[in-house]
Amino acid sequence: MTSPTSRLKFRENCGSGIPVALAGIIALGAGILHASPLCAALGLTLFLVPAGVFALLWLTLRRTRISHVVEESAFEGDTVEVSVFLHNRSRFPLFYPAVAEVFSPEVFAQKTVSFPYRVIPGETVVEAYRGECMLPRGVYGVGPAAVSASDPLGWFRLEKRTEAQSPIKVYPRFDSFGVGERLGACLKPVVRDVTRFGIGESNEFFSVREYRFGDPLRRVHWGLTAHRGYPVVRENTRTAIGDLSIYLDLYRFALLGVGRGSSLEQSVKIAASIASHALQRGHRVQLMAHGKSEVHVAPGSGTSHLQAILDALVDVKPDGTMPLHELLDQRMREALPGGTALFMVSPYLETSEKFRMQLLDLRRKGVRVVLVVFDSATYRSLYEPLPAEHSASEYADYMSSLGMETFLVPCAADLPAVFLGGEGKT
Repeated sequence: MTSPTSRLKFRENCGSGIPVALAGIIALGAGILHASPLCAALGLTLFLVPAGVFALLWLTLRRTRISHVVEESAFEGDTVEVSVFLHNRSRFPLFYPAVAEVFSPEVFAQKTVSFPYRVIPGETVVEAYRGECMLPRGVYGVGPAAVSASDPLGWFRLEKRTEAQSPIKVYPRFDSFGVGERLGACLKPVVRDVTRFGIGESNEFFSVREYRFGDPLRRVHWGLTAHRGYPVVRENTRTAIGDLSIYLDLYRFALLGVGRGSSLEQSVKIAASIASHALQRGHRVQLMAHGKSEVHVAPGSGTSHLQAILDALVDVKPDGTMPLHELLDQRMREALPGGTALFMVSPYLETSEKFRMQLLDLRRKGVRVVLVVFDSATYRSLYEPLPAEHSASEYADYMSSLGMETFLVPCAADLPAVFLGGEGKT
């Protein structure tokens, strides 16, 4: 495989000191052969001058350093400005340098920055270039880079290369949309009778109990402790209204389609969009998935929490061996009563009785279940297709009859239209 550094190329130098040095060697040889001091002196001069120029240029480049400043993250399609710093730490000036760098998000394009002036010893200069994030979501590198410089006479142009790279995260571009809340759902405790029997960290008093080792001192009820003669702590109700739990399916047999139109890319955009909408409304959001390794973003609120979710989504791949119903066995308790659980449903789950029973258990616990069902008939199947009599729309209708909210997502769907306009909702 070709190294990214080998792709870096500069314009060919217009002149060269090599012919001058060769002429000097010939003249020096002729002077020695014919015992001509003048010819030998001329030849020695013609050889030493280019050799000295080459040596000074080589020493200068050896003490030259390259660095850059680039944004840590961007969205697909964004234009990013990269500042390139050239540090001349030698004792000699650097003439007409240029820096070439690989900007990977732009299909590994080479970006060349020219410094059309002399860089004096000890000086640091900066120029900038712009690159477009054309590749899909992922973590890419900015670099490696190379610096090229010439001598004042234009005889030589040397290069110095570095393998250093800086990562840049390219996030998926998405629109902020939600799954639709019932009127006043974010203001009124619609499941007060359910959450009252859960112990958590809200401000609503639930009960008192005897102190246990590890209980925080801030929960000790000092007045009742003095009255009873032994430590007593308060217990508050659990607040879960509006909490959003997103279950992303990274099971390798769950993938439908290829490239940016695949079900995984749709899942990532849906997760980012709904998480952004929920966080803007002040709800807590958590993300759970399992590929080669576990992906878990703990519940959090505020727009800053979106950064953690995007960081987790930026590099997920369909490389897992754990089906979604097995992940749900481990993470079902994370979805609290009064909250919303969002699931990405691929065809293999539509025939899973275990998955259906898990969703019904969540419903009985007081969790709002939202299903994003991918219409396998519109995707190119990578694995063995389901029987012809099976229909994703029929499955969505059936799950709706069980009290779950379902959204049918075909390939290349307009996601805001599906979730906000009612298209695909059953």
